[in-house]
Amino acid sequence: MSALLEATNTSHRTLRLAVVAAALGVAGMFTAAATFAGSEAQAVETAPTVAAAQR
Repeated sequence: MSALLEATNTSHRTLRLAVVAAALGVAGMFTAAATFAGSEAQAVETAPTVAAAQR
């Protein structure tokens, strides 16, 4: 019976760690999205690089 309780505690600890890691990942994703939402992520001038590539 003791081995069963230890296995259950280990399973709960592993599950809790997985849930915390997933929650931190989601929080990090939203933090990154909020950080880069206000800035221009794309290049403003793409025509000169295309013209240089065609030469």
